[in-house]
Amino acid sequence: MDEGTDPSARVMFTYWGRRGALSQIALEVGRTALVSERLAATISVSRQNDNFAAFEQLGGALFPIDTFRSNAGALLQSWRIPLLRRALYARVCRERIQAVIELMPHVWSSWVMPAARLAGATYCTVIHDADRHPGDPTGLVKELLDRSIRSADVVLTLSAAVAARLSSFDRVASDRLFTLFHPDLTYRAPQAPAPPEPGEPLRLLFFGRIMPYKGLSLFLDAVDLLRQEGIAVQIGVFGEGSLGANAKRLGRMQAEVVNRWLSEAEIADLLVRYHAMVLSHTEASQSGVIATAFGAGLPVIATPVGGLIEQVRDGVTGVVARRTDAMALAEAVKRLLLDRNFYHVTCANISRLSEERSMARFVRDIVRCALRSGRHKQ
Repeated sequence: MDEGTDPSARVMFTYWGRRGALSQIALEVGRTALVSERLAATISVSRQNDNFAAFEQLGGALFPIDTFRSNAGALLQSWRIPLLRRALYARVCRERIQAVIELMPHVWSSWVMPAARLAGATYCTVIHDADRHPGDPTGLVKELLDRSIRSADVVLTLSAAVAARLSSFDRVASDRLFTLFHPDLTYRAPQAPAPPEPGEPLRLLFFGRIMPYKGLSLFLDAVDLLRQEGIAVQIGVFGEGSLGANAKRLGRMQAEVVNRWLSEAEIADLLVRYHAMVLSHTEASQSGVIATAFGAGLPVIATPVGGLIEQVRDGVTGVVARRTDAMALAEAVKRLLLDRNFYHVTCANISRLSEERSMARFVRDIVRCALRSGRHKQ
């Protein structure tokens, strides 16, 4: 840990969800924390996590718990909550844990996490979204997740955009609200992507859970504009979610489409086949997709919404469109991919600035916030 941080810091990181970018973050947090000589870390995940086998490699630092495998299970398996409260209390007491850092609230958190505070630990939660995303059905449980905000000693966000929304209307007091950053996610070692060769099609990747606010139609509109200019473009759309009316359109555009949840190995293979990641969001908090692209060394083209403009440094690690419309997005694509020198410099910047987005820095910062801002101030 950095100078000034307790050299015997004892913390627990929790993520009780089942899959997705947060699962990968939790795994990388665990691996990073365990190699720190100045940090005694416990990692708590659900046995129902799709990647639980990878977490088992954390050995004695792992604190596995049981949750559920389906949405209905949140209610049907709720009899586990008292057991989980007792187990968490006992573990915090036995390990003399100073802070329990929840990497994302769980629907059971507001009933379970008070046990950590009763045991004397600071309760710190990371809030990823201040508001429900348009068209996102998981937002229906957001009220349950937001209960964690009210009971936490420390509330952390991964973007200033989310922090601003949380601080509005006094939803979170400023003395317990802190902003970090979204760390890179590394599904494979970073590559050195090459720009399109003369005459080669631009290969654009749309990746992640497909929701209305992700702007798939906007992305396709931009591709149509590029093709109308005579620019050859190949596109890939990968992720779980409803394609709706875009399904037939993608077929006509001869897009590569994988409309399901992808494994880690599939994501790793995918990232090396495209020239750039495109985020055509119409609304956003921050994005694990950007973190995934940067973790592979892949430049990003994004719309100027929410925390995306904090993650993508325009003209440095990618390009931010001037507006959230198809014409501006098409211009952003051309700016990055039709200038070979600019593309090379952008990729070099992603690598050069990787420490700013590293998991090691993220772990240092989140522990510092939890210990200095909670009950265990240094």
